[in-house]
Amino acid sequence: MKLIVFSLLMWLCNPLIAQDFNAKVVVDASRIDQSNLQIFKSLETQISSFMNETSFSGQSIPATHRIPVVFYINITGYENNSFEATLQLQSERPVYNSQYTSPLLFVKDPQFNFSFQEFAPLVFNENSTDSNLVSVLSFYAYIALGLDADSFSFNGGSLYYSKARNIMSLAQARSFSGWVLNNRSFNRPMLINLLGSNESLLFKKSIYEYHINGMDKMSEYPVEAKNQLITAIAFLKSFGNNGTHRTLVQSFFDAKSDEIKNIFSAGPKIPLGDLTKNLQALAPLFGNSWSQIQ
Repeated sequence: MKLIVFSLLMWLCNPLIAQDFNAKVVVDASRIDQSNLQIFKSLETQISSFMNETSFSGQSIPATHRIPVVFYINITGYENNSFEATLQLQSERPVYNSQYTSPLLFVKDPQFNFSFQEFAPLVFNENSTDSNLVSVLSFYAYIALGLDADSFSFNGGSLYYSKARNIMSLAQARSFSGWVLNNRSFNRPMLINLLGSNESLLFKKSIYEYHINGMDKMSEYPVEAKNQLITAIAFLKSFGNNGTHRTLVQSFFDAKSDEIKNIFSAGPKIPLGDLTKNLQALAPLFGNSWSQIQ
């Protein structure tokens, strides 16, 4: 109840704006030989403006509630307005009664190829597309909105996942790059097929419990909050990390590994039960971090 009242007061006390994100964009073209670097600076500026000035949700959102998100775009090829790149995306979520923001989404997209003409506007239309750049940015905007909503309300992001699926369908109809389903490695269709299905309800339960009953209570009730984090990670263990489920589980721990290590390495100490065993099973690549949890 406190969180709801707090959110309502923040909503009433701030001027309303339409945008959803507080986005930082980094375009790294250091790995290619180009004499004209202005095109990459323009790309960075225009993506930043697009993400920060577009209302994907269609709602009026106060500035304090805009979702922090970072786009890191690594250019691997460029010729005649055609770009080959990889994309790394991270979003965060504010934690109640603190200045801390908790990392929520961490995605590495290995196939981010698009056309871009300097000074040509990037225009968002959820019902049509003629740009793979806009399609990919819009798709991940809805993924970030969906996970943010899931962290405040169980399965609260379903509308946004539906919109992301629609973006995918439009992009596939245009045969844009990176939209072919492949269940053996990360790709956008795999991600939205999981998030948009009942198969992911245990994952969403974990996201909700981790943030609402864990992180948001950490400052006032740290012992209870830590126990809720352990419960949330147990939900992930039940969800499993085999097959396509590994995509979501890996994304979770890519975002959360440092946070989990830091929380459970500091006081107050509580019985850990199966926590470290579950962490080792779910994310063995972070074994060094889990070994620091006592």
